[in-house]
Amino acid sequence: MTLGPLNGHNAPGTSTAAAQIDSGTCTSPSAPAKSHSPSPNLKRSRSTSLAMDPDLPPAPKIDGEAMLEVFVHKSMKFPGAPLNNESPYGDGDRLAALGRKILEAAYTDVLFGQRPMLKAEEMKQQVETKLQECVQAWVEGYKWREKVRYVPGSVNLNEPEETRRLFDAYVGAVFVGEGFQSVRRWVGALVDPKASSTSTQAQQGLHSEPEFKRPKVEPVAYGGGFRGGYMPQATPFQGQLPTYAQPQQPFFPPAPPGPPPPLPPSTPQTHSAFLPLFNQTAQQRRLEVTYPAQFSGPAHAGRWTVQCVVNGVEKGIGSGSSKQLAKEEAARQAYYAMGWAPSYS
Repeated sequence: MTLGPLNGHNAPGTSTAAAQIDSGTCTSPSAPAKSHSPSPNLKRSRSTSLAMDPDLPPAPKIDGEAMLEVFVHKSMKFPGAPLNNESPYGDGDRLAALGRKILEAAYTDVLFGQRPMLKAEEMKQQVETKLQECVQAWVEGYKWREKVRYVPGSVNLNEPEETRRLFDAYVGAVFVGEGFQSVRRWVGALVDPKASSTSTQAQQGLHSEPEFKRPKVEPVAYGGGFRGGYMPQATPFQGQLPTYAQPQQPFFPPAPPGPPPPLPPSTPQTHSAFLPLFNQTAQQRRLEVTYPAQFSGPAHAGRWTVQCVVNGVEKGIGSGSSKQLAKEEAARQAYYAMGWAPSYS
């Protein structure tokens, strides 16, 4: 695999001396890197000129798959390449989008913990302006541009946006693999190495809880290559849930017991109301219900008498000119006798 031009000179707007910011120090290369003449077919140099600046803290390690996503430029991929759903990262653009937000959050947290305190507007201004200057210095110090594989002539890695994308992608890989605290410690050491070693409270918070960290999974070989990554898993909560004072409910003394409400007067009905309700309720309560019926009187003017028997006990009795009306009345009485009707006392 061939490399693009190796541009070892400093990016515009940065210097080889330590870049100072208003509330911290962005460590940068202590000496300029050697310049290289462009050569499209030149492979990555292994010379001592690629040694990182000793004043920078070591960058957190990321796995081999993340290294490929970070240091293989998207110009090396064919247009419209699909995302790798088997990877925990997807591609470098996803890592850069995630890392940009994580870097801003970690950098803001560093500024938040500095004393004397910075105002909110001052912190916002430094995130918008000073952070980019720091990223330029950090990328130069780590010699990361020289490690990027890209199509020669397709991109200028010294552009501020390309520099920021490279650093953001690395931050995103660290966050996916090790969590926010690892990013926070690293950024704190980059901004101010002396302060970061004593700023334990700023890094962990006033009331810290165990940090969620993605557990590693065993590397899986596929397609002649190697893949190792992280899969998010649920971690049981080990802390104590906060308790909140419950509002006191007003106390109302119970109403004195009284006689049961009288049965509502029976009115002739042309359709059943209580009968299906009673049968359904009894079925839900697994009760056995029968309706013994008797007919008395002449055939043209007789009356029906129906009982409602629940588990062998009579609970209601009704009479009417038709068997259905008598059965309905018996079910109505049984419904109240069983105590299923709502009380309005």
